[in-house]
Amino acid sequence: MARRFVSEFLLPLVKGGALHVGRPLGTRAVERIAAGLASAPGFMAEESHSASAVELPPPELDALGELARQRRQRMTELLPVAEAPPLDEVALRLGAAVHNLLALGHPEIAGRGAEARQERIAAAATLLASAGPPRSMSEAVSRHSLLSRLPEIVRSDRTVHFWVGRRNFVGRVPPRRLTALPKLRNVRVDLVRRSWLREIGIPAVGRAAFLALNLASPLGEALDPLRLEPPLAWSRILAVLRFPALCRAVAGRALELGVGPAGEAFADALFRFASLQEPAGGMAASAEALRFAIRFLAHLIWIDLLFRAPPAATAELPRELGSELAVILTAAARTAPELVWPPDLPRSGELGRAFASRLEAMAAHVAAQNPARLDAALGIAALACERAA
Repeated sequence: MARRFVSEFLLPLVKGGALHVGRPLGTRAVERIAAGLASAPGFMAEESHSASAVELPPPELDALGELARQRRQRMTELLPVAEAPPLDEVALRLGAAVHNLLALGHPEIAGRGAEARQERIAAAATLLASAGPPRSMSEAVSRHSLLSRLPEIVRSDRTVHFWVGRRNFVGRVPPRRLTALPKLRNVRVDLVRRSWLREIGIPAVGRAAFLALNLASPLGEALDPLRLEPPLAWSRILAVLRFPALCRAVAGRALELGVGPAGEAFADALFRFASLQEPAGGMAASAEALRFAIRFLAHLIWIDLLFRAPPAATAELPRELGSELAVILTAAARTAPELVWPPDLPRSGELGRAFASRLEAMAAHVAAQNPARLDAALGIAALACERAA
């Protein structure tokens, strides 16, 4: 697998196509791949390693250029002037972590000692994925360009029925000898495609590795707030929302999904963030972080009014508006109106009156539907303000 890792795994991970999952990879295997790519154009060597290089075939080196082009295409969806990112060792490590997570469900893992093998694979995946949050916008988008299609991964399971029985092939194509002469041997192949993340799921032993992967590349999580696993976490997504261009992209995506369901997901995550119920490793729930999160939620309401909702019809709340979003913004408006009010929005204008009307409707909704939750939200708003001085 190490000799064909770029062409048979990383490239289809970005471009689409069949992902070849082989033997699990460790840090030394990644170092050997990096050493083999060290002199290739399109690879950024970070440091020299003592590990011997893997002898790479010419197609592997050619795949580097195609991988860079495909990643640049992904990046331009967020940054129109993005340059093709070089493949570096961090990207190799993150890709190897994904490979190992997929290997956890490989049928050859099953059997005696499977639990111990899974634990070793998961430990290697966690170590590979532990790159930490992105330190710059270009780093965040570069990592995202490699991992943005993770939710699209599906596993194709086939059951081959023939005249003397049947055989199952999990994530594999049956050999031709088994499907030959279909009429004579009464061969039928049943195919079931299942989403890796939404239907199959990652085994519990791999959860730490997947959380580390999301911490290293949180942009995909921020752009998909309705995902179920792992639950949306402000401690991770704040690392990318602090960049204005990416924050605008995330807000635009929320508008596409619907400010009601997307805003509810962000608001629900804010309650977990403020109550320290998120995994360690990301940003802490400081007053500055809470202020930013509340203002982001208010911004979602504002852009919904600006681009989608007619100002004259804002007295009534959209049916899909969740109670958590209304509770958070009502509490923030009571505690410190500047937390929710856009600084450049005149209160006397048509849009200003529409925004005020939406806030009033939220407050009425909270008073009628969820007054008990308001106490917790008022605590969050107070915490966002009390350390500001």
